[in-house]
Amino acid sequence: MKSILAAGGTCLLAILCILVAGCTTTPATSTAQTPTATLTAPTPEVIIPATTASVAATPAAAEYATYTSPAYGLTLSYPKEWQAQESGELAMRDYGKTTTNIVNIFSPGTDTYVTFSVDVDPNQTSDLEQYYNSAVIAIQKTYPGLQLTKHSAQLKVSDNYAYRADYQYSHTDSVRKDYGFQVYTIVDKTPYIFTYQVQNLTPTDKTYANNLDEAQDIVKSVAITPVTLSQKSR
Repeated sequence: MKSILAAGGTCLLAILCILVAGCTTTPATSTAQTPTATLTAPTPEVIIPATTASVAATPAAAEYATYTSPAYGLTLSYPKEWQAQESGELAMRDYGKTTTNIVNIFSPGTDTYVTFSVDVDPNQTSDLEQYYNSAVIAIQKTYPGLQLTKHSAQLKVSDNYAYRADYQYSHTDSVRKDYGFQVYTIVDKTPYIFTYQVQNLTPTDKTYANNLDEAQDIVKSVAITPVTLSQKSR
């Protein structure tokens, strides 16, 4: 929870970044497997429907800026009023992995802390379901106050199967909560983690919901081109 946390000091995930890592890896069957991690949340429901298109329609150029990381074969679009800051820092994430934080994108304004982070895990794997389940279990053990509210295995990121988990975190000493979601996908055995999080919200604060569409659009815009590990900067 540090990716989210990495962007905000004491922030959470970098999951759930959270909250830390490209021939394209695709499950053997045409249908994504359902995660097996035990969730303490209400009955899961699909948040983002699966699409056959590799990348969603490109946002209007007048409203979006483009971020590209040649080292990781990553390109995405984000609201032009948001600010992107490259990191490249290694960070220990809440699911027991040392990931590389590629970029953190911050929404405007200072009243709340809204971040969208991208991490890659240098530890290679082809098993998305196992990776996702291990991350969820580790995060729940680390943060007893964290509750998974939804999860979905019915989405794709750059034409690769992906899992998404939505969560909320209750601070023990406050009525304020952190809200966010994390999307996991694997390209050429390299896990990519996309995290959206808003911290310290009161029960009536709508900041999370107000920025949710923009965060989901960023995920939909992602294009990942496989690159060899030797090309990737550490």
